[in-house]
Amino acid sequence: MQLVIGLIAFFFMLSVIVIIHELGHFMVARHFGVFCKEFSIGMGPLLYARQGKETQFSIRAIPFGGYVMMAGEEDGSQDEEDDWLKNVPDEKRLNHKPRWQQILVMVAGVCMNVILAWVLFVGLSMTQGYVVEEPTAQVYEVVEGSPAQEAGLQPGDTIVKAANGEDTIEPETQYDLLEWLQYHHGNLELSVKRDDQTLNVPIKPQLDEESNTYTLGYVVQAYAKPIPWYQGFYYGTLDMLDSSTAIFSAIAHLIQGEGLQNLSGPVGIAQVTTQATSMGLRSYLSLFALISLNIGIFNILPIPAMDGGRILILLLEKLFRRKINTKIVENIIVASFVLLIGLFVFATYNDIIRLF
Repeated sequence: MQLVIGLIAFFFMLSVIVIIHELGHFMVARHFGVFCKEFSIGMGPLLYARQGKETQFSIRAIPFGGYVMMAGEEDGSQDEEDDWLKNVPDEKRLNHKPRWQQILVMVAGVCMNVILAWVLFVGLSMTQGYVVEEPTAQVYEVVEGSPAQEAGLQPGDTIVKAANGEDTIEPETQYDLLEWLQYHHGNLELSVKRDDQTLNVPIKPQLDEESNTYTLGYVVQAYAKPIPWYQGFYYGTLDMLDSSTAIFSAIAHLIQGEGLQNLSGPVGIAQVTTQATSMGLRSYLSLFALISLNIGIFNILPIPAMDGGRILILLLEKLFRRKINTKIVENIIVASFVLLIGLFVFATYNDIIRLF
């Protein structure tokens, strides 16, 4: 039963995030007078449609995501021979609008995802009534049978430095160290402050299969500080900024070829969603906010198939003062889609391997 609830929560979450994203494109496109043939909730066969002044609003059979069909999208999805497109004048086509308007249409989807994430982060902070101060990397308790115990770490030890060959970190908080461990989990050497001396301790992180994260096996002490509801705006925004920094850091590591084994696709996200729903509404909404932020940031990357890639193409056209051949743009977008599908398959493979 929990699996069914988790899957429903997963599809609902991703559908809302995608629809909110597409709604951003739609609203700004309509504001600039772009003809939008259809705004769809869901994919696949048509179940219900209502014709607006210009746009058809529809519900489709597969309750997953949605889309907006704008005239003049140069992504290879439209053929000039399409009957509906023949009747759309140039001034109502996206690719005939000023570049700054096209950029705002592209940016709008990302902005909606970030706004959704911000509302959720702030709402969670306001209703929680307290914030947990970031714990230092000071050992509070050592887990039985863990790498930390085998390495001889003791309560009261403070980790001042971790090294994996030439890669080192001097963590200010436990979160700093945990993030670093996900990309450096071979044989490490810790510099540990104990009383008035500093010890060098060899240790190898261990994979916690339940959370799919590498840990050293010790517990830190965190402190909860009560806050009035209005400070939820500040702390919620701070949580979103911290999460954004972590996402950009993860992307940078992936570009360098680090942490590919941690990459998750839909199967992994569905599994995490099931775990989150089993822990309650707050946990689910926290994941909701994080996934919305991830999708927003991923879409702004300069990948041709993403919004960021199309913005890059528009900026290059502005820089060189000439329009890039439409067929070239379409081919680049198709090629990037192929690469993204490859990444999707690899991430799904990772998810399946972790299941077994």
